[in-house]
Amino acid sequence: MALEDRIRASVDQALQSLATDLLSISRDEAETQVGEAEQRLRAEFDERLAEIEARHREQSAVELRAAVDAEGARVSAEAEQRFQTELQAAVQAASAQQIDEAAQRFDDRLKAAVAEAEARAGAAAEASISAARVGERQLEMAGMTRLVESIRGLDGATSLSEVLDALALAAGRETARAAVVVIKGEHVVGWRLSGFGTRDAQPKSVDLPIHEAGVIGIAATSARVAATQDGEVDGPGFEHLPPERRGLAVPVLVGGRVVAVVYADGLHGAGPETHEIPSPWPEAVEVLARHAGRCLEALTAQKAGSSGASSKLGGSQSVAPPASASPSGAAPMGTMG
Repeated sequence: MALEDRIRASVDQALQSLATDLLSISRDEAETQVGEAEQRLRAEFDERLAEIEARHREQSAVELRAAVDAEGARVSAEAEQRFQTELQAAVQAASAQQIDEAAQRFDDRLKAAVAEAEARAGAAAEASISAARVGERQLEMAGMTRLVESIRGLDGATSLSEVLDALALAAGRETARAAVVVIKGEHVVGWRLSGFGTRDAQPKSVDLPIHEAGVIGIAATSARVAATQDGEVDGPGFEHLPPERRGLAVPVLVGGRVVAVVYADGLHGAGPETHEIPSPWPEAVEVLARHAGRCLEALTAQKAGSSGASSKLGGSQSVAPPASASPSGAAPMGTMG
């Protein structure tokens, strides 16, 4: 082999060996560098990854915290709403129960109060009825006692004048206003007045024709009881009769003849003072007038018998009162015995 070829071969071998060495060296360095780069990259990656993970964890923590806060707020709101609803329902239930209990207590108290009031009212009504019955009985007894005393007064009269006086007194005790008038011809003449003010002291001032004497004239001409009703019949003729009063005229008969008339008026159904309703004053006045007529008949019969007259009272024969009973000799009430 030529030198040149051996040199070239040697050079090529050296170059190959050098290249191999260099390649080996370059590979090692490259591997070293690559390893170092890889380590750096891994370290950087790990660092970046750690940063990313840290940021991610922080972001996740923030988001998680926000989510937790939002969920907590939602749960708290729901819990608050539920609590308020349950509380309101409990309050309403308690209020309803309290209202029911209060209403029940009020109803019980009301029933008890009503029962007590009814019991008191019943007791008061019974007491009032009892008192009214007692008062009514007392008034009735007082009226009967008064009527009996008046009849006794008529029975005790010894003259015609005393009978008429007793009749006037008795009628005045039964009513607010009373008058006894005698019939003289076609006139009505006052005998005794009671309750007519200044007229009471001057009964003779009453002197009217029978047809002007109102209800008195009707009783005198008909020989029957006459009464004013709804203004259809006038009062006594000598005095105005108020619309709220009732006037009554009762004839006094002696042997079938009207010798006097008793007039009385008062409130409809009322007595002279208490004005209690009902009051039997019209019946009492009629009883007194009828009994006075019987007393006058008895006295007239006694006088006729004592004088030896043979005529009898009654039947169709009429007997006039004696001169002592004439209004011409009448005195004001209270002066005649």
